[in-house]
Amino acid sequence: MTVAFLRRNQTVLVTLAILAGLVLLMASRYPPRVAASILLSGLTLGSLYFLVASGLSLIFGLMDVLNFAQGLLFMMGAYIGYTLYANPRMLWNTLPLALALMGGGIIGTALARSAWQRTGALALSIERAIVTGAWIGAIACSIIGFGGFDLIALASSSAVVAGGAIPTAQAQASDAVFFGRVIALVLAGLFFGAAIYSGRDRHTIERSRPQRQRRNLILAVVFILLALALTPLRLAGEQFILSLSSDVRFILALIAGALSGAALGALIEWGLIRPLYARPIYQVLVTLGLVYVGTEVVKSIWGPAGFYMDIPALFNTGGENCPSPDLISWLSNHCASIDVLGRPFPSYRMFIIFLGGAVFIGVAILLKRTRLGMTIRAGVQDSDMVQALGINVRRVFTAVFALGAALAALGGVAAAPFIGVNLGIGQELLIQGFIAVVIGGMGSYPGAAIGALIVGMARAFGDQFVLAGIQLPGMETAIKFSPSIARASTVLIMALVLLIRPTGLFGKKD
Repeated sequence: MTVAFLRRNQTVLVTLAILAGLVLLMASRYPPRVAASILLSGLTLGSLYFLVASGLSLIFGLMDVLNFAQGLLFMMGAYIGYTLYANPRMLWNTLPLALALMGGGIIGTALARSAWQRTGALALSIERAIVTGAWIGAIACSIIGFGGFDLIALASSSAVVAGGAIPTAQAQASDAVFFGRVIALVLAGLFFGAAIYSGRDRHTIERSRPQRQRRNLILAVVFILLALALTPLRLAGEQFILSLSSDVRFILALIAGALSGAALGALIEWGLIRPLYARPIYQVLVTLGLVYVGTEVVKSIWGPAGFYMDIPALFNTGGENCPSPDLISWLSNHCASIDVLGRPFPSYRMFIIFLGGAVFIGVAILLKRTRLGMTIRAGVQDSDMVQALGINVRRVFTAVFALGAALAALGGVAAAPFIGVNLGIGQELLIQGFIAVVIGGMGSYPGAAIGALIVGMARAFGDQFVLAGIQLPGMETAIKFSPSIARASTVLIMALVLLIRPTGLFGKKD
């Protein structure tokens, strides 16, 4: 009976043993206030690792795709969030162009679909000529729309006043020139949509319902009208955002980062991953290539130097009553730190812990209590059966990829005031996120949370261990170790878990 109990609860027992071992090590080596600080630091790191690992786990669980671009999405979220927080003029000058391109693309696809349905099959040479002409038109209009668009000048700004190093009037084009860019990119989108649709195999294209076509056209018109309406409001919009409090700007940065991550994720799945579902090695190569290409794009726009994003005032207030003696007091004085057993701990790190917990609960409710969640879980078990029931699995795949990318980008914005904004912000967390996923079990969402918690605790304890060293009897000074020991600790735990359970703590055998 005891053996049967151990087998049934092997996962829980191993997880508790690892966590208990880490806590006992901290409690035996350090006084309570230091141990509590290490514990909270571990929870902070675990929350950031979870925001990366959860997306990796969701994407792999449903789609069997190892998304090595998750770290890139984390970094993009940090840069976009920082840009809205400190330099909103870049977003005000790029968002209308993106809307124009998307709106034109939707209309171009609809027009091409309607034309091909009416004309039917054409000679192969005529089809090739139409596709080639559409691509030439798309490239020509794109050159007109983006020609002379100076992103470097737009990025040369300051968080203090509108304009910063380069005044906004010099950095951005006039309204007349910008209107021309918007129109050119609408035409570019039309040609792109027509070229992409016309180049596809019409035997594999699903017929769209008239109601869906009308909805798409309405959405495209809204995108184009919004792009035109935002053009004369660029300077006023920048000044308005910079006039807001840092707390409001930070909330907007979180929203913008998550939405941009979702949009990038959906675009990556639709344009790069979807054609390669039958070629897993190609998926790995494509997502790895995206990391290098995306890093160079970010470097060309924002430059090689990093940025420091200020902590919002809600978590950065000083005064006589600081640090706050407890969380209840912090709700009124908003001190930069909270007293934990006699040792101050940054309140912003408490927010990161809270954000990680809120995301875990929110996504768990989404997976367990909503129709989309049930579809996702069913697709994980048997995607062919879900497709046979009339559910568009491709859209579910796109939604899951967008959700995973949004979680990573959200984590990037949250991490920006904590660890800064730089080109390497995503890769270190990507490695730890993969370790967390392997420990928890590939494709298991609860496993990703447990794995991230274990990795975060191990990393925090390892950092403290390296910093303090070991004081041996008879020695005046402690023996110091290389910081790489702290990074290696997570790999050692992963190896230990895989020796006991090759599928990870919550992984299941196929």
